Amino acid sequence: MTTYSMTNFSTLQTLINTCCALLSLSQPSDAAGSPDPNVVLMRTAASLASLEMLNAYEWADLTKRGSITVVASGAPPPPGESTELGFALPEDFFRFIDQTQQPLAIGPVTPQGWMVHATSATSRLTWQVRERQIFFLNPPPAPGQDFKFMYLSQALVRDADNPDLFKNVATKNGDVFVLDGILMALITKVKWLEAKGFDSAAALRDFLLAFDSRVGAQKGAHVLSLVGGRGPSYLGPGNVPEGSIYGMR
Repeated sequence: MTTYSMTNFSTLQTLINTCCALLSLSQPSDAAGSPDPNVVLMRTAASLASLEMLNAYEWADLTKRGSITVVASGAPPPPGESTELGFALPEDFFRFIDQTQQPLAIGPVTPQGWMVHATSATSRLTWQVRERQIFFLNPPPAPGQDFKFMYLSQALVRDADNPDLFKNVATKNGDVFVLDGILMALITKVKWLEAKGFDSAAALRDFLLAFDSRVGAQKGAHVLSLVGGRGPSYLGPGNVPEGSIYGMR
């Protein structure tokens, strides 16, 4: 029977120790509590690195679905006037995944566009994010309308003691970074070198190579046809000469 033993590079302790080993620094036994200035800086670098990773790509592990029931409250506005109503976004909300809002809605609207729409009638939901809320112009009356979307979550870390608790900063040795542990170690090393004023060019190159590989694996790619037209997108009798498969005749 085949067995496996996999190292989890994603805990704060392992990430810090990996970076220290790569940088020829002493590895702490308590990464979360070590007063060593190098380790303190590395913890900060890891937090900044995770935020940069969040900004860099729409990671599948951080992509979530959300839904808000948009419904008016109180009496309808006087004729010719508009109302706006704010609704809470998910607590872990970072930003919307573009073009995932359903039903088709107008947004995000600029402040100038908001004022234009506030004086014009439209049957579509018009929205804008501010003050950590999403605002809608002229929300429909009860039962309202469900505004569905996908968003990028900033729940970057799973708590070591409570697997149902997610946060955006690692504070315990056993806290687990949601994103790829090797990528996190490589970008943390880059941030640490930059903060110390050292040359980070080689470290950055290593990170970018690994980053491109992970992104390529997440996105996938369409299979390319060897012939034109609207034929099948796989290699077979429909798009490869018979001799290539069955032998030359």
